[in-house]
Amino acid sequence: MNETPSGSPIRATPTGGGGDLTIVGVVRRFGPVTALAGIDLAVRKGEMLTILGPSGSGKTTLLKVVAGFETPDEGDVLLGARTVTFAAPAKRDIGMVFQNYALFPHMTVAQNIAFPLEMRKVAKADAAKRVEDVLRLVDLAGLGGRLPRQLSGGQQQRAALARAIVFGPRLLLLDEPFGALDRKLREQMQLEVRRLQQHLGLTALFVTHDQEEALILSDRIAVMDQGRIIQLGTPQEIYRRPVNRFVAGFIGESNLFRARVAGQGYAALDGGARFRLPADAPPEGTEIGLLLRPERPKPLANGAAADNSFAGSILDVVYLGETVKYRIRLDPGIEIVVRWPFHGSAGSLRKDDRVTLGWSGEDLHLVEWS
Repeated sequence: MNETPSGSPIRATPTGGGGDLTIVGVVRRFGPVTALAGIDLAVRKGEMLTILGPSGSGKTTLLKVVAGFETPDEGDVLLGARTVTFAAPAKRDIGMVFQNYALFPHMTVAQNIAFPLEMRKVAKADAAKRVEDVLRLVDLAGLGGRLPRQLSGGQQQRAALARAIVFGPRLLLLDEPFGALDRKLREQMQLEVRRLQQHLGLTALFVTHDQEEALILSDRIAVMDQGRIIQLGTPQEIYRRPVNRFVAGFIGESNLFRARVAGQGYAALDGGARFRLPADAPPEGTEIGLLLRPERPKPLANGAAADNSFAGSILDVVYLGETVKYRIRLDPGIEIVVRWPFHGSAGSLRKDDRVTLGWSGEDLHLVEWS
């Protein structure tokens, strides 16, 4: 995307206020169903925080509460120091980008973008300058006179984004905005939105069910399930150190094993295999979940040793370009998935080949199984 033109009136936060979002004890019920079960969350100024969860986890309801489309049964929503729990959506100084773009079909792109400025009674000359600046910022310069139907899907999404930021909102909400785009365009838009958000210093709350998208875009991720935030952390923390079996299975590909600590630094799996554990293993007899990410095991050759080493047979081979994914049945009777770079011996392995692989005890992450 282009840089903001010198002297542009587009700002991430209006003068005189912080850009933080604070959610305190928010509960939302629909009859007997509790969609939000006491949400506490603080979004830092200039941060892109992603709400990630499966369908029915409560993430869209939370976004609607922040936007003002739903009123919580309990709790408060604050923008900076101002409580907006019961404020109308138009009074919250929030920009929103939806999956379906929500552009007015009878208005030109420029008219769509200018609409929130008109609602705020911005002078026409000032509004025209802001629209021109933001069109350039989102790579739509020269297309302001077109109707939405004359734009591609990616261009329509850029126009929707321009409309959401042209008035310098205190907060930007993005509700699965790339779901209608094909994979290549979606990946391009992810990077462009992230670049724009960082460039303008926007405070943003992003909702998605796409784990990879969350890892790419976020400063922090809040993983939701059954109306609660299960874990909040950086993408690295969420991926490397999930707090329980749900998060471990939902974020990225994983090998998850139920085991019991057997003493002397080992855990015994249900099938009888024994894994060497990391140094901070819990006491003997504790039931645990063992998480092993597919990139951690390595092929062992020429008598090389590892804390955990097993021989096995390759069941499936999936070529993924730069990497190859293998499903392997280890001799103790357990199956694991590994992912290795496509080079050397890893690139030459085939179905039914025998392979020995190993990993360190520190490559295992222990999670709650219950």
